[in-house]
Amino acid sequence: MDFEKFKQWMNFAQHYQSGDFWNHIFDQSKATSGQLIENFPPIDVYVEESRVIILIELAGLTKDDIQVSVSGTTLTIQGQVKNFFTVAPTLQERYYGEFKRTVQLPEPVEGRNVSAKFYHGLLFLSYFRTYTKEEHVFIE
Repeated sequence: MDFEKFKQWMNFAQHYQSGDFWNHIFDQSKATSGQLIENFPPIDVYVEESRVIILIELAGLTKDDIQVSVSGTTLTIQGQVKNFFTVAPTLQERYYGEFKRTVQLPEPVEGRNVSAKFYHGLLFLSYFRTYTKEEHVFIE
């Protein structure tokens, strides 16, 4: 037996004896629903010179499946992802069930000023940035 194969077997045996072996095996099966929902749905926020753009990935949903609200610098999106199948999956990476996610926006916004478009499973939200003109303060 050559030394390299022996070394691989020794590493494998050490991994097995340390208890990490079974943790590694079970990590490959499927994530818990808590792990799946923590950052669901995925959200990107972009700040341009004149506006803020929010991109939310909502594969398999329609605009009727979700509710979006804003308050100050807080954006909340909630809804439900329905499973189309009645059998349990052998591998599950997608989240199914109700979700609610709140993120902080870089600047305050009012709901009536938000533009929202749903296209191919992506929700695009945007609003114009508000600038306050710098004013000099008179000192008495």
